[in-house]
Amino acid sequence: MLKIFQLNCQDLYVFMDKYDGEDLEELFPPKWQLFSSSFFPNKPLEKLIEIKKMIKTLDPDMLFLTEVGGAESLENFNKYFLDDQFYILCEPSNSDRGIDLGYMINKRLPYKAELISHTKKRLSNSKKFARGLMELRLSLNDSYVYINYLVHLKSKLNLKRDDFEGRSQRQAEVDYLKELYLKHSKKYDNIPITISGDFNGIIYKEETEQEFKELLEQTDLKDAFEHKSLDLQKRMSYCYFNRQGARYPMQLDYFLLGQKHAQILNSARLIGFNEPYLDTYELPGSLQEKFKMASDHFPLLIELNL
Repeated sequence: MLKIFQLNCQDLYVFMDKYDGEDLEELFPPKWQLFSSSFFPNKPLEKLIEIKKMIKTLDPDMLFLTEVGGAESLENFNKYFLDDQFYILCEPSNSDRGIDLGYMINKRLPYKAELISHTKKRLSNSKKFARGLMELRLSLNDSYVYINYLVHLKSKLNLKRDDFEGRSQRQAEVDYLKELYLKHSKKYDNIPITISGDFNGIIYKEETEQEFKELLEQTDLKDAFEHKSLDLQKRMSYCYFNRQGARYPMQLDYFLLGQKHAQILNSARLIGFNEPYLDTYELPGSLQEKFKMASDHFPLLIELNL
C-alpha cells in the first residue's frame, strides 16, 4: 500500500537562517518570524505545527505539495518538524511569489525516486507554465513502477486583464499535460500514471470547465473521487467567500488516474485539519474560520496498491 498525502500548503515558507536551537513547540509566535531574513514571511508557526501533527498521525509514504517556498523550506520543515523522515525533491517554479512544487518521499520506501522538471518547457502559446510541472518516477530493481505529474495550474487571477480568468494560459498548460500523458501512457503501458495537484478549475461531469474537456475526452483519465463515486459535497477542497460573506465551495485539487489502472486505487478522500483528521472534514462557515485553517485548501489522502 502506498499512502499519498497531497496538499496546497498555502505559502509554506520555512526559513530558519537565524534559528539557534530554540524549542519550537514552546516558542512565542512573533519570535518565529525573527528566525528568517527572507523577503517572504514564514508560515505561522501554529499552522506548521498543525500540519506536522497531521502528517505524523497519518504517516504517509509520500507528500505531494504545492505552494512551498522552495527546497530550503521543505528541508527545514522536514528537519525541524518531521524528524528528517523524508527525502526532498524540489526545483524552482516560474512563480514570482516563490511558490514551488515539491515531493517528500519517506525514507522507509524501497523505491528509487527520480525528479524531472517540465517547468521551463515552452507551451503551445509560446509561454512557460505560470507555476510549474514536476514529474516523479519511482523505480524498483531498475524498473519503473509508478509515475506522477504534480501541477499547480494558472489561477483565475488576471491582473493584466489580458487573459480572462487565465483561461488561455491554463488551456495551454492542460494541453501540454494531455500530450505528455498520452505519450507516456503509450510508452509505459503497464505502469500507472497519475496527474495531481491544484488545477485552479472545475472537473466534474457537465460542470467541467472548457480547458479540461479535451483532457478527459482524449484520455482515459478520471478523478480519484469519481472513480470512487464520492458525493459532490465530500469533494470540496476549497471555499471562496465573496464580499458579502457568501460561501462558494469548490473542488480545485485533483488526483487523476487512468481507467486502465483504476484497480490500484484503494481509497481517496479529503480530510479535515482537526484531529482525528479522517473523521472531521468540515468546510469553514466563514472567512474568519478559513483564515484559522492550516491551509486554505484541504488535503487529499490517496491509497494505491502498487
